[in-house]
Amino acid sequence: MAEHLPWPQTRLDATEEGTRRVTASDLKALLSLYEVTGTEATRLRALRVRASKEPPAATVPTRYQQFHELQSAATEQRTYAPTLLPPILQTDDYATAVNEQAPRPDQQTTADVAKYHVRQSAWLLSREQPLQLHVVLGEAALYDIASSSRTMIRQLDQLTKLVKLPHVHLQILPFAECGHTTAAIGFTLLTGHQPHPWLTTDDLLTTTCTDDPTAVTTHQTAFTTLTTRALNRGDSLDRLHAIRRSHATSSQRRPDVNTEVCRRLRTKFNLTIDELAAAFDCSTETIGRHLTGYSPTDALAEPIPSKFVD
Repeated sequence: MAEHLPWPQTRLDATEEGTRRVTASDLKALLSLYEVTGTEATRLRALRVRASKEPPAATVPTRYQQFHELQSAATEQRTYAPTLLPPILQTDDYATAVNEQAPRPDQQTTADVAKYHVRQSAWLLSREQPLQLHVVLGEAALYDIASSSRTMIRQLDQLTKLVKLPHVHLQILPFAECGHTTAAIGFTLLTGHQPHPWLTTDDLLTTTCTDDPTAVTTHQTAFTTLTTRALNRGDSLDRLHAIRRSHATSSQRRPDVNTEVCRRLRTKFNLTIDELAAAFDCSTETIGRHLTGYSPTDALAEPIPSKFVD
């Protein structure tokens, strides 16, 4: 396969292990390579379509097993996240960063947990009947730097892209609205074909799921209260753009980002722009400006990529 298909080794490995979706074009290439036609080709195409509707093949962390089953069967998810982005919105780098310090009683690695969250979330939001997602996000979650400014900027770009999907509704709860009991603790409500919604909460070691009517009703009321206090969808997107610019500006003002140093590293060690950006903990756009005569008096705010702007 490696000799006949222009696929990187990681793609081949993930396909063979069943941890990567096989697209229609992937299957077409494989059928051609192995000269599969007729009834067998038709069967494999039908199998690929059926598999695309199933949850991704991933090891479910012990603490999330009940939540995984409930979330996979749910048609609607309402989440309040006061201080960190919820897993369903996280990028791979962000998920890895926020899970690095978490306890691991079940011996699963940070990478395993991050990979599970990202794959599960991607499937939920892109399946044939995607999950209807409504998130009220505390403003503090958008300022918390996970790992580095670059990681956070990329996470905010991904978030901006996701909230434009018709089935994803985001509201930001401003700092001014966070000082009351309702806004203190995060939670998730899952609604599906079961008779009653389920409530899930997290602590350091466990994820607790319950359908107790009193607990569910109390949190439903709390979520409704939070939606009335939070910014509407348009204002939330504007706030998201502004916070993203503040992260970009902050990363560009680092005192150790020096034009001459950038040029010397580029020339002497032949570092790529990505490697320089990682070394200085800033964006590739920032490094590009330094390499082309960037002046400290220039505008510091980094523009939002056009693909994320209406």
